[in-house]
Amino acid sequence: MADDEEGKAPAGSRIGRTFKLAKLATSTSAQLAKGMARRAVGAEPGERMDTHRGIATSVADALGSMKGLAMKAGQILSYVDDWIPEDVRPAYRDVLGKLQAEAPKVPLADMLNVFVDEVGEPPDEVFREFCDEPIAAASIGQVYKAVLPSGEPVAVKIQYPGIEKAIKNDLKNLHLLENVLRASTLGRLDVKQSLRDIASKIEEELDYTVEAKNQLRFGELYAGHPQVVIPRVHEAYSHRRVLTSELLTGRTYKQIQQASQEERNTYGRALYTFVFGSLHRHALFNADPHPGNYVFLDGGRVGFLDFGCVQEFPLSVPREFQRIIQLLWAGETEAVREALPASLGYPGEATEEVKDFIEDYVTHLWLPIREDKPFRYTSEFTKSIMQRTRGGVALGAKVALAQGYPDTTTRGLALLNRLQFGFMSILAGIEAEANWHRLIQDFFVDEPPQGGEAGAA
Repeated sequence: MADDEEGKAPAGSRIGRTFKLAKLATSTSAQLAKGMARRAVGAEPGERMDTHRGIATSVADALGSMKGLAMKAGQILSYVDDWIPEDVRPAYRDVLGKLQAEAPKVPLADMLNVFVDEVGEPPDEVFREFCDEPIAAASIGQVYKAVLPSGEPVAVKIQYPGIEKAIKNDLKNLHLLENVLRASTLGRLDVKQSLRDIASKIEEELDYTVEAKNQLRFGELYAGHPQVVIPRVHEAYSHRRVLTSELLTGRTYKQIQQASQEERNTYGRALYTFVFGSLHRHALFNADPHPGNYVFLDGGRVGFLDFGCVQEFPLSVPREFQRIIQLLWAGETEAVREALPASLGYPGEATEEVKDFIEDYVTHLWLPIREDKPFRYTSEFTKSIMQRTRGGVALGAKVALAQGYPDTTTRGLALLNRLQFGFMSILAGIEAEANWHRLIQDFFVDEPPQGGEAGAA
């Protein structure tokens, strides 16, 4: 990260953040134009890589230092990388990947001010030990290692000073953030609704008491689970802007990418169990699936962090998805075709063309679970999903899938769509292979398909 961005709290001024985003969008577009011109006159591949590495560095430095919504947007780019031209993909992956846990750090003095304001006394009077160097720098807060008076090591997340004001200003500047990401992705990635999905939940994340309740709830659901580990919340040491949890130590997603195929498969099943098991069994999902929120522990276990962005549905939503998947398994393709638009929240009566697109898109998305056999997630698979999305640009269905449905009866379906694609990119990043068909069957309630009647979720 750029040295001049280190040691700063996120700027809260709307004018300052507006200027920074506008400048970044302009400079990114200029660098791309210059790179394309050089390529046209025969620039070497290494020069093209340098151009894109420079773009990625500029974006990571700026968005990382701004924190909040801006940094979350950069985190999406760090793991959903099918939009990146293949010959320059390493430049973006290496640089933007730092936003998952290595963003520019805010000075300790600024963070301690927040802690004292919230708790009433400094950390060294609350904890037996408190490490001054943060172990992670996230979008909303910074994480420190500490030791409770009882001797238990904990992770203490402290919210950035001024971040609430900064986020509110970013919400007013959403169009500028869209311009930055559109320029960064050469117009390949539709970011408009992705940002709006995040914006709809991000203000909830500012209250760590909400996150603590979410984390406690998931902890109860997965207590004693052999693969899914939810760190225990220490409520007596947690407040609105300070959250104290059990400290989990293990390997990172990047390190796991170098593990054996068998080990990656095991971790992939743990990830899948948490994401889709939570959805189908409990109508809950954690809507922020970036790799920095996972800790890979011994024995194929995965620790899950950050429960600030959680969506809950009525049980009817996953039950309807289960019904349609079971109809698909039973070969009832016409019933699936008729049921999908309403189940996904499509407004009004879908045309045959719309039904064709939705059926093709969703059944392809469900390719890993359609047959009772192993399936390996790959970048080619996630790329094929993105190509289908772009292929339907002229259709209302494509607009709905890419920009979110006018979802008035069941909020959060757009977030769920983002979750599925983002999570599949994570599984593709470790090329996880398993019989997902059998695994997801374990999450279903025992209800047979109900003929061919379509029903809205």
